[in-house]
Amino acid sequence: MSFKITEISKKTQNPLMRIIKLFIWIFILIGGINYYNYSQFSDEILTDTAQIIYIESGDTFYGLKEKLNIQSSFMNIYLKNNTPDFELHAGKYQIHTGATIGSILESLQNPIFEEMNITLLEGWNIYDIDEYLGKKGIINTGEYISYVTNTEKIEKLTEFFPFLAGLETLEGFLYPDTYKIDTSNFKINSFVITQLETFENKVANIVFKDRDLSQEQIVDVVTLASIVEKEEKNIQNKATVAGVLKKRLREGWMIGADITVCYPHKLTAHECKMVVSKYINEKNEYNTRTMRGLPKTPIGNPSSETVNATLNHKNSPYYFYLHDTQTGKIYYAETNQGHVRNKNLYLR
Repeated sequence: MSFKITEISKKTQNPLMRIIKLFIWIFILIGGINYYNYSQFSDEILTDTAQIIYIESGDTFYGLKEKLNIQSSFMNIYLKNNTPDFELHAGKYQIHTGATIGSILESLQNPIFEEMNITLLEGWNIYDIDEYLGKKGIINTGEYISYVTNTEKIEKLTEFFPFLAGLETLEGFLYPDTYKIDTSNFKINSFVITQLETFENKVANIVFKDRDLSQEQIVDVVTLASIVEKEEKNIQNKATVAGVLKKRLREGWMIGADITVCYPHKLTAHECKMVVSKYINEKNEYNTRTMRGLPKTPIGNPSSETVNATLNHKNSPYYFYLHDTQTGKIYYAETNQGHVRNKNLYLR
């Protein structure tokens, strides 16, 4: 009796076993086909036509499939298993007709030469410059800041630019100008050296020429000039504004420049405008609304004209100034009473 039950059980299992075996063979077959196709992927033609593609800051290799409209499902698997031994840099690249994954990766190591003019505005700080270069796709955001605040790199640069001795940041000495760069071969260190050479040529060798200034005095002049640059845009008024600020410093007053409030928070000029009231009464080494003396470092990068106006300031009886919020015109005052009167008249 038990023999018959066992025999019947085996008979009922046979169809199920056959189905399971069939699925196993199908799985093995599909796996084998996929493995073969994957093994052939490196020789597969991925592009039918020549293409120009643009790699932007932050792009990764995994975005190439979409950029090049590659249909193969093995693209990202291949990149994961065969990580490229180079970094993907922002730039313009030529991908040729009939390209394989190997030739595509080779092309991405040879960007098309492309000159670009970039303009760094007077008064911009290192956070403004970093943001600007990042948005242009020239660098990854943060790279410029990291370089110009690296004390080891600054120390090495001091050998060529003595006026940098002892600095913790290059802020103030990164000359604002229009520069022509090669986006396909942009190097932050080379660009920074060009900025420092421009400062040397336009400021150190001209404005400071025949002036027996110590390193500390140079930094003080540049620091004050960085405030003047942001406080007054009209070159005709800069020497007078510099004179007012110097007099306040000399007599132990606080400079009281709102523009110094945001710097310790590492903000761009645009970001500062939105939060200046939040930090106006904060005590730190930069806020001249709550401290006497100059900020710890420059707060931006002034032009040679502003450095000259600061060094050769104009004396006046004034201790205060403000700008009409409608016209931008500057109004001076000798006393706090006169300053309050100007506030009521022109800050509306």
